[in-house]
This record gives sequence, structure tokens and C-alpha cells, in this order.
Amino acid sequence: MTLHVIGNICVDFAMRVPALPGPGETVNAVECLRGPGGKGANQALAATRAGANVRFFSAVGQDAEGSRLIDRATTAGLPVADIARMDTATDMSVVLVAASAENIVASCVDCARAIGDETAGAVARALRPGDAMLLQGNLTKAATEALAASARKAGIRLAVNASPLDSSAFPSCDLLVVNRGEAQSLSGNSDIEAAIDTLHARGARDVVVTLGAEGAVGLCGGKRFRREAIQVKAVDTSGAGDVFCGVVVALWHAGAPLPEAVGVAAGAAALAVTRPGTFDSCPTRDEIQAIMLRKD
Repeated sequence: MTLHVIGNICVDFAMRVPALPGPGETVNAVECLRGPGGKGANQALAATRAGANVRFFSAVGQDAEGSRLIDRATTAGLPVADIARMDTATDMSVVLVAASAENIVASCVDCARAIGDETAGAVARALRPGDAMLLQGNLTKAATEALAASARKAGIRLAVNASPLDSSAFPSCDLLVVNRGEAQSLSGNSDIEAAIDTLHARGARDVVVTLGAEGAVGLCGGKRFRREAIQVKAVDTSGAGDVFCGVVVALWHAGAPLPEAVGVAAGAAALAVTRPGTFDSCPTRDEIQAIMLRKD
């Protein structure tokens, strides 16, 4: 059973600042870090370390940055055979991380937006009974819809993390993972319980909403559940949502009850926020296994 993750991989330039700047304000960084990132890569790595057999479809440029990303991904244990080389610059993100651990991110996604019919066709040919697919919001609407359609045609389960905010695939998905703001925007409801009900009514079979330090809530099989966050001293929250999503989907794909998967993912995300970076903050396979054992 393979988990097919289709999404972006990029170079993250992370700058630690005393506080996030306001409009027109310039702040000096106290530290600058450079490493792999991208929602697709982050989630694929977390899913791999949570035990899933991952096939990761993505794209980088025909440049030195792309080559370095592939090398780093290989070293981390992320499968790279399906990362295409595009005639454009490798995608990059700028991440500002405040002393409070909160962050803002801006991304260039030309490579991710270049993923189209060729990749969608390769994914469709690779799908087998028992597989699952995970999508995020960095692809084009056409690519996202084509991939979701191929999942439906193959009869496999589809998980969607509608972030950056994108509603292209979630009405047909088996599992929707979003944060509070995304749930409110997609549903038009400020109340989280009402937002979950709306997203479910629009076609998402099961729903998980992350609430930061308040944990996560969800709807699974028509039943509501809540899991509390693990209290830690946060250093950088920028990769936590991707770690959470990758772990949840991996365990869900393996057959774990969704509330149990959310509990383990909350533990993995709590560990991630104690470390700088996105890709590099992902817990190891042994660390995730230890969290799973504590949840038994």
C-alpha cells in the first residue's frame, strides 16, 4: 500500500527576528538558516518517518538549488525518483520566525505550478488498490482536480491539506486536514464546530482542524472528537502543521483510528516546534515510534 504525496519542495530561507514586522517596517534578523522545505516535501518526510511507503511527486529547477534539494531529500530518507527537473528556477520560501515562535511565510511556487498533465498521468498509472493520495494547495487548480479525479477513478482514499487555502479537491476527499483559519475561510463559519459540519456537508467525509496550542478537533464517522496539545516550549512553529498532517495521514492510511492518529500527530508536532526549520524539524522514525508507544 503506497501513499502518493504530490506537492512542492523548495529552499527555505528562515530568518529569526525579535518580532514579526508590521506594514512598512524593517527588522534585523538575529539568525538566518537555509534548508529544504515545502509543504509537499515536509509532509512526505513526516509520513515516511511515521512508517508509510511514500511515493513523492514534485519538481525542482535545472539549477544547483534543485540538485542540492534532491541531495538533502535523499539524505533525509525521502524518495526522490519522482522529482522532475523543470526549466525554471527552483522554488523558494522566505520564513520569518519571531521570538514568540510565530511565523509568516512567502513562497515562490513556479515549479509546483508547472506540475501538470505529465505528472498527473504518471501518478494515475502508479495507483493500485489499497493506495492513498495526499494533496496540498500549492498545485494549480487543474492539476489538483485531475489528481483528485484519478484517485476517485482508482477507488483509493484521498487526503487533502487545503493549505495554502485551496478548495479544489476537498469536496471529494475522504480526509480534510486544515487549521482554524482555513476551516473558517473555507466554510464561512467562525464557530469551529459549525465549520466542521459545513465542510463535512460539502463532501469531506472526515475532518480534522488543528487549533495550535489548543490541540485539534475533528469529525470521524459522524462522531466528534478532541485531542489536547502537548505543552512544550516552542522555538519555531513553521513546520508543525506539515509534521502533523504527514503523521496523521500516514497512520490513517495504515488503518489507525483517526482520533488515535491525531493524538500521535499532536505529539510529533509538539516535538517539531522545539526545533528550528520545517523539513529539518521533523521527528525521526524512532521518535515517532516512541510517541506511538506512549499512545498505546
